[in-house]
Amino acid sequence: MEKDQKRNTHSEILFRDNLHAVGKIDFVKGKKPDVDCILCAIRENDPRVTSLLLYQDENFFVCLNLYPYNPGHLMIIPAKHVERFEDLTQRERTLLFEATIQLKKLIRKKMSPTGFNVGYNEGQYSGASIQHVHIHVVPRYRNELGFIDIISQTKIIIQNSSKVLGLLKPEINKYIKKIYAKK
Repeated sequence: MEKDQKRNTHSEILFRDNLHAVGKIDFVKGKKPDVDCILCAIRENDPRVTSLLLYQDENFFVCLNLYPYNPGHLMIIPAKHVERFEDLTQRERTLLFEATIQLKKLIRKKMSPTGFNVGYNEGQYSGASIQHVHIHVVPRYRNELGFIDIISQTKIIIQNSSKVLGLLKPEINKYIKKIYAKK
């Protein structure tokens, strides 16, 4: 009993505030669309899933995260379903990396962040909630704390995703073209 009380006290000290991913509770509880892969369903324009698609071609597609950590939080997803980065070809990995660079430039121009978190979770116990490789691009802003601070003590206020979609979508093709111009 005493160990549990110490653990609870420690948790309360470390995590005083909560990270809010507005609307994600149903997803976390397992209430997900009845599809094999949510990201493949977005790629296929399946009406059973909510799509915030920004761009799509035969190699990859880009969509806003339905439960963003910050305004402009997007995902870059290979068009083919793979669960590990090493299962992508060198060309596919290069395209994803170049897309990351170009999309950071677009977000920087349209939303003026002061930094970015870029990363991916691979595997069931890594934090990946979808077993289809994808890269997260999370803009960070001056008036917020860093990633570790957010996990421990900061709330996130989410901007309306449709507003962000309207901001980024009109210019995304211009940035994507730069990826293919290098080849």
